[in-house]
Amino acid sequence: MTSHTTPPSDPHAHGWDGDLDADLLDEELDGYNDLPTTQADGPSWGLIIGVLVAIVAIAFLVLDGLEGETYFYEVDQAVAKGDDLIGKTVRVKGIVEPGSFEGVAGGIHNTFRISEQGVGMKVVYTRALPDTFQEDSEVVAQGVVDETLTLHADEVLVKCPSRYEGAPPTGAELSPQAAR
Repeated sequence: MTSHTTPPSDPHAHGWDGDLDADLLDEELDGYNDLPTTQADGPSWGLIIGVLVAIVAIAFLVLDGLEGETYFYEVDQAVAKGDDLIGKTVRVKGIVEPGSFEGVAGGIHNTFRISEQGVGMKVVYTRALPDTFQEDSEVVAQGVVDETLTLHADEVLVKCPSRYEGAPPTGAELSPQAAR
């Protein structure tokens, strides 16, 4: 019996026994064995480890981003959330209630109440307050809410629109004759 290790140039030629598939398979296996060992042995461990490191890094960034988010509420909204805010870091906006401030100007232990829509919340702040802080002014306090819905702030910002408004017009600017 003759062996057909190489197919004839014309596979439809008379006398071909149809063993082309087996011959091609042998050639494919020969080519596979000629590949470098990293391709012949399957995916490399370096690639697998690299993909795993990338997945862990992406998961870390997503989870870190979710933990770093801070919600912003007005006082009435924060109080309405109630127990849902306990232990969470939030920003709360409100007006400092007149007569509620306890502390020393420039001192580091200050408490006051902020309110909005008739609902109030106590704020404890253990740092020096901004110079523009005063009762009946609008503030934004950021901190953690405890079980008594007291905000333990680590930052207090005072909104002071008068600092950012333009100066009132002078007499020359108001006079139509000065415009000519």
